[in-house]
Amino acid sequence: MDARLDRIKAAFDALDTNANGYLEAEDFDRLGHRIIRALDVAESSPKAQALHAGCRRYWQGLVGTLDQNSDGKLTCEEYARFHEPEGYEANVRPYAEALTAICDRDDDGFVQHAELMRGLGAVGFPVANIEELARALDPQGTGQISRIEWRTAIEEFFLAQGSHAVGDTLV
Repeated sequence: MDARLDRIKAAFDALDTNANGYLEAEDFDRLGHRIIRALDVAESSPKAQALHAGCRRYWQGLVGTLDQNSDGKLTCEEYARFHEPEGYEANVRPYAEALTAICDRDDDGFVQHAELMRGLGAVGFPVANIEELARALDPQGTGQISRIEWRTAIEEFFLAQGSHAVGDTLV
């Protein structure tokens, strides 16, 4: 596999919250709840509601575009076809925006290292890989990462061809 497909497989595995080999609506519901619990955010907060909406939009975009047999679930191969620029912008970006926003606890435009760890850990990425991503996004070691820079890394994770994306650290 190429680096982009490796990244997509890692994302699929993280999103398959019950590890049954398929993505289903319930995976995205569980994902939102896991992230909110990990960050100790009230379910009723605007950020939690935005994250749930972003997770739903991500799922709806996936299933609406890819579920050819209308069985309500997607394989990794189907998921990989979704991550082209048009699909990303309409369906993944709202999730990426909500994820970075909920991890920016004080709304200063930066995500603290601990929140990055908790947020991406709740998504399902390995701790060592998240640490490597944190070092890549914060090379000066300030302990915080720009939300814009993280959103760009999410975009590159899905769309960059080859192995030059910062997100390669999550694989």
